[in-house]
Amino acid sequence: MAIETNISVTKTEKEYYQKFVNLSVNEEALPQGDGTIRISPFDDYFIFTIYDEIDTENTPIDLSNVGDIYLNFIGNNDEISIMNHTQVQEIDISQGEVLFKINKSDSKKILALDNNNFYVSTKMVDPEDDSISDESILYQGTWLSFSDDSRTTLTSQIEEQKLLYSKELATLKGKNDLAQETIKELVNNATEDTLTIQTLQASNEDLTNQVALLESQLDAQANASIKREAIKAQSLADKQLKKRQQIRAIKNVKMSSQTASKRKGFFKEAAKNLEAYNLMK
Repeated sequence: MAIETNISVTKTEKEYYQKFVNLSVNEEALPQGDGTIRISPFDDYFIFTIYDEIDTENTPIDLSNVGDIYLNFIGNNDEISIMNHTQVQEIDISQGEVLFKINKSDSKKILALDNNNFYVSTKMVDPEDDSISDESILYQGTWLSFSDDSRTTLTSQIEEQKLLYSKELATLKGKNDLAQETIKELVNNATEDTLTIQTLQASNEDLTNQVALLESQLDAQANASIKREAIKAQSLADKQLKKRQQIRAIKNVKMSSQTASKRKGFFKEAAKNLEAYNLMK
């Protein structure tokens, strides 16, 4: 079954509820009990299209041979039955379409009922004796007054919006939790990196100190080696000086010797000096 509904909302409400789709029930077949119509205190018209499910497809029911069709409102103390309106060419009853007109008087009676159910029913009338068959229900739904319907519709929209926001918030919370875990992991990695850097810095300082110590030790060894070489060089210089002095002394003695005896003494002295020099080496 399908019915037309138009929900009145303010401009602000339309902007706020722009995510909602105000379904036209003319475009959607509603199962038993889900259809809702709105009753005003004035004349109302309702068009129904009655479907039957055949092979999982919604197929309009041919209502041309089901007898009279009624729209019924039943309360504890009153009952209103309205026969379908047939003086409209655009209504194709063979395609399950049926029109009802509720006049102002009946509308006020319906609004006063203590029951909010409506029924679409049929009953056959025998043309020969005007006997009436048992009444059969084609469809059952709910009616609301215009004020109640607006309130109910707005409430349902709010609930749907809350559900939608709840889902979105749950999704965002999941993403936020994942982001928090990622941040926590990054912080932990940063802490580990900081500790590693500090360890490397400490190791570098230790290596620097070791290098300085080695350089100091090498400097000490080099100084000792240089000192030893200096002592050796000084000793060699002293020997060379003595040798030069001996040679000069020999020359002087040679020049002053005039006699053979003096020359003999000269050579003895030279031999002695030479022997002494060789012993010093």
